[in-house]
Amino acid sequence: MPPKSSLKQSFRKAYPKFKVYALITAVACLIFFIFIFLNSYFEVKTIRIHGDVRREKISGLKNLKGTNLYFLSNDSLAKTINKSNPTIMVEEITKEYPNILNIRVKQLEPIAQLRLNTGFAHLSETGKILKKIKQRVNQFPLINFYQQFDYYQLSIGNTLDYEELLTALLLLKKCQDLEVEIESIDISGLSMIVFNLKAPPDGEAVRKILLSAEKNKEKQANELETLLIQFKVKAQDFKVLDLRFDKPIVKF
Repeated sequence: MPPKSSLKQSFRKAYPKFKVYALITAVACLIFFIFIFLNSYFEVKTIRIHGDVRREKISGLKNLKGTNLYFLSNDSLAKTINKSNPTIMVEEITKEYPNILNIRVKQLEPIAQLRLNTGFAHLSETGKILKKIKQRVNQFPLINFYQQFDYYQLSIGNTLDYEELLTALLLLKKCQDLEVEIESIDISGLSMIVFNLKAPPDGEAVRKILLSAEKNKEKQANELETLLIQFKVKAQDFKVLDLRFDKPIVKF
């Protein structure tokens, strides 16, 4: 049995190390409990939906409960919700600390149908695929795109972000807002987008609007609105309206 003095000496040598280990352990425990507290404090407990879509129709919201509000990425969350819900679009996401998530959504409606190799796809004004069908529905303008997509490779909820297609959809929405009926749209390239208006009942030639994705979309939209309103007020019918260049060209 070692003498008591030897034990005291060993304890005195080990005591400083013990203090360091105890301090490290205490700090680690403190950090751990602070992390647990903060994680619980910032857990998403309330999700508020704003817009014209009922909460029950939105998939994926249950998975958000309990996640940390602080570390949620608005952009990633919007992409996830949009992908899980083909017929809606997230317009804005805001956080109310410590635990409230606000999501503003918009119900998407089809405005056109894109011809596929063996069917058709209903598109929103943002190019999102809302539905795929085998038979054409005459309710929506038909888009003939120079690149024919495969029916089975396109998925509902995906967005077709081709510039010429997005330009056509934006300007189609402008025409619909102005109550101009478009029968079909032929897209043969960036600089050639042709809107074919519905044929008049008297059998006259189909009127056309020529557009380009190489020209600013907003500028074309403004020119289109101005001219169409002007034609309506003056009771004029054009044959071709060409907005592809700096100055619009009109043929009567």
